[in-house]
Amino acid sequence: MKRLLPFLFLLVLASCKDDEKQPVPYPDPAVLAKHQAPFGSPPVDVKLKKLLFNGKLFAEYIYEGDLLREQKKFLFFDVPGHYESGNFVRNAGVTESYDVVSAEWNGEAQYVSDIFKPAYSIRFNPPVNDSLREVTEENLIFLEIFYRTYAIDKQGFITRQEFTEKTNTANDFSIFYIRNEQHNIAKSWVKYAAETTFASFVTYEFDTHPNPFFKLGLDRNGQLAAHAMSPNNVVKETISDKNGPIYSIDYKYDYASNGYPAKVTVGSGNPAFTPYTMEFNY
Repeated sequence: MKRLLPFLFLLVLASCKDDEKQPVPYPDPAVLAKHQAPFGSPPVDVKLKKLLFNGKLFAEYIYEGDLLREQKKFLFFDVPGHYESGNFVRNAGVTESYDVVSAEWNGEAQYVSDIFKPAYSIRFNPPVNDSLREVTEENLIFLEIFYRTYAIDKQGFITRQEFTEKTNTANDFSIFYIRNEQHNIAKSWVKYAAETTFASFVTYEFDTHPNPFFKLGLDRNGQLAAHAMSPNNVVKETISDKNGPIYSIDYKYDYASNGYPAKVTVGSGNPAFTPYTMEFNY
């Protein structure tokens, strides 16, 4: 029996090595598809076509099938000045990149060049598991590279974002999101790598109507930020620090017949805040 022990040990060792050589299983495509946009591929049921800011054209949206393909942004000139476009590149519904081009402009002369140059590109790295998604963001103007990692829960919603700058890790930070039963972000806070605790946090209140930005995967500024991450619309956000609330922002909506916002009026008790309105055209 003693003579068999070394042989058995070698068999176990060989088995372990074989396991190590096995490739990591690719994440289930059906699970990845349920991730919130722009990582997954939830179809847009009602298509936002134009967004107006204080009555002036701010953005236009172009679709490919039921997914957002392009967001165009405009300057508030007498004739709206198209100065930036962000385009999604997808392969079989899977997002591969989001590429932004922009043009030079002059506000005083109300001039926008008709030549668009690459401004930045976000590359969606192939997923290695069901709960973490990574992107590489390259600023093509200032030649900077950033890495973002998004933690996603079992329902497909983002719960954390980690940000790393390639050449200056002192600026690294994480954003944490606490969600309520409706999967809306109830609270968020930023934690910088150089600090031992967070300096401030934001709490949110919501309506029960669908958020037009949620399935687009982008907020009105073309960013994957808090206002694009919740299924419903924010009606109030309160910014606080360790001593308590600092100020709040209020959103009052008029709703269209499709249930989506038709208009929102945004204000605050903060004297430094400038009130504004947005109108949604579908």
